[in-house]
Amino acid sequence: MDWRGAGRTRRAGKEDWMKYGVSYYPEHKTADELEADLVLLKQSGINTVRMGEFAWCRMEPHEGQFDFEWLAKVVEELGRAGIGTVLCTPTACPPSWLIKKHPDILYMDNRRIRRPFGGRRHYCYNNGTYRKYSVRIAEKLAGFFEGNPYITGVQIDNEPAQEGTGRCCCPVCEEKFHDYLRREYGNIAEFNVRSGSIFWSQEYGDFDEIPLPVNTIETGAQNLIEAYYENPTVRLAFERFCSDSQKEYQDLQAAALRRYLHVPITTNGTGLATNSIDYYDSSENLDRYAFDFYPGLRDAKVDSFPYAFARGIKNGAPFWVLEFMSGGGHKLGGTGRVQPNPGALKQAVVQSMAHGGEMMLHFQFRTYPFGAEQLNYAIVDMDGIPRRRYREMQETAALLKKLEPLEKTVFPGEAAVCFDYDCHWALRIKPVNDPAFHYVEYCGKLYHDLENIGVTADVAALKSDWSRYKVVILPAAIVMSREEQEKVKRFVELGGTVIATFLTSVKNRDNVGYTTSLPAGLTEVFGSIVEEVEPVMEGNHTKLMMRTESYEALCHMDETEDNLMVTTDGLWSELLGGVSETLGSYTEDYKEGAKVVSAFTCGKGRAYYVGTDLEPEAYRAFLKGVMKEAGVHRSVVEREPGVELVTRMDEEQEYLFLFNFTERETEVKLPPDCRDYLTGKPLDEKCRIERNGMLIAARSKTAERKAW
Repeated sequence: MDWRGAGRTRRAGKEDWMKYGVSYYPEHKTADELEADLVLLKQSGINTVRMGEFAWCRMEPHEGQFDFEWLAKVVEELGRAGIGTVLCTPTACPPSWLIKKHPDILYMDNRRIRRPFGGRRHYCYNNGTYRKYSVRIAEKLAGFFEGNPYITGVQIDNEPAQEGTGRCCCPVCEEKFHDYLRREYGNIAEFNVRSGSIFWSQEYGDFDEIPLPVNTIETGAQNLIEAYYENPTVRLAFERFCSDSQKEYQDLQAAALRRYLHVPITTNGTGLATNSIDYYDSSENLDRYAFDFYPGLRDAKVDSFPYAFARGIKNGAPFWVLEFMSGGGHKLGGTGRVQPNPGALKQAVVQSMAHGGEMMLHFQFRTYPFGAEQLNYAIVDMDGIPRRRYREMQETAALLKKLEPLEKTVFPGEAAVCFDYDCHWALRIKPVNDPAFHYVEYCGKLYHDLENIGVTADVAALKSDWSRYKVVILPAAIVMSREEQEKVKRFVELGGTVIATFLTSVKNRDNVGYTTSLPAGLTEVFGSIVEEVEPVMEGNHTKLMMRTESYEALCHMDETEDNLMVTTDGLWSELLGGVSETLGSYTEDYKEGAKVVSAFTCGKGRAYYVGTDLEPEAYRAFLKGVMKEAGVHRSVVEREPGVELVTRMDEEQEYLFLFNFTERETEVKLPPDCRDYLTGKPLDEKCRIERNGMLIAARSKTAERKAW
């Protein structure tokens, strides 16, 4: 089909900055349903739809017979109405004829059970045959739509590794894993030494002797043998191998698509670590990081930690949310979802934009009457009658157009919380204080502690460029290579501030413990040595005394009741020795007087070590002092818990996005000289924000301010 004919041009004027819309499935519709849906879509005010991810059997009904005309007609009609399409490759659901011809492409789980046809993602991503067919359908799809002005992006596959399909254990994967180990270790003797395989007489004579793990950390998977303890080095290597394999499979499709289509290409992840894919690596050859997000929207705060992570993946580039909550009712698993509060959809969409989102698509437009996801939540119900959620989507689309001038604003970008996949995998393979301590949740906790004191932080990798940050926080960075230790050291010596928590630099890249004092390779940076450790559980909490001002006040002024705070430890306890200054020490039991929080000057910078978890008030007071000393930008808005603050700025203005996630109307106290961004009117110092409401306040960066 020739897309370059007369009249086939993208809508006139500036293309929308924020792409907003829905997932849509024209292959499900009768002619009458399709006609009615297209009318509603065109009247909705949205500018983007996402289509095609589960339609391989319609795109290639028989091997080698391709049909994209049915999809092209919908793309064309929506495009003429100003609605662009994110086109999806359909490889998440191989058709029955392909499985019948090549049953060896089926996924095999850690129990060595083949995944039969009938669900989705029932394929091995390493299988050469399946890769060949996947590249071909991607190439045919892209070739057909080459030059189409209404294609605004492409999604590869759908939710890689979802529903327990990310750790295939078939013979193909086993052979490739052995090759991976050969590349990593060179020879089997080297592997035996570095992995400590002498333990339990597990030394190998050849890489082919190393079995795939029986245990798995894959979400939703089942372990066949419960009491089975495997080498941690093999376990971590398998996680890396599987993540790399997913990337390799995805990148093959990306290369095929780029031969014909010149639009952003991505795939849709599922949260930071749901499916144990290293999104830092997997997004390297993609144009955007994109993910699916299903938060509760009924009297609930939408967690912004995934958004901060999303914009950090590609060094601050905008991200896409390709599936987002739309409503309540039924759910895939047979349980239910409550409906969003009135205004919650609008609030959540603007929140994602405030955090750097460039696209937000609801899943889905109209409820399925059939299939595994039948009766599932949607913007429009099965009967096709537009109701509250549809009208709110219209209002949201109109509001986003008013916010387009904010496109060029940026984040302060002076503090970052470090999230690392090796640390996540290692702490899932061999948990610490399970189930109380969860690495992902702890990273999120520290991010929210910063948000609560007015610091809009980024999320970064251990391997990221830290040069733009004044402060980097390392939560439980249990796996650190020598190179990463040197990176921390250089960052501090050059004037940066690092806050490390318990479990820092305990194990090397092979997931083997260091045999030097902890934090290994960093004792000179922190001036502290870990002398004793234990988990903190319900029966062994211990009180400690914290000094809560900046370092200058802490170490050069007499202690007074004003700068002392009694708190209690949590999750983990490390008693510290060394030459570092004491900021927190235990006050009871045999630990009385032992240092647990420290500070140290290294070169031009500061290194803080927090050997336990602290109660919220104490942790925030500590962070406030550190951020003040480091000169990190802070926005001061007095508000109650449940009101989120996001700060963005341009050369002249500071923009304060406030989202009321409490269950009622609330009041905030703004800094002086603020105006309402949407109306331009001056704002009183005290402002009311309605339930599930929001306020965007703007003020001059030269206005009188008291940052701390």
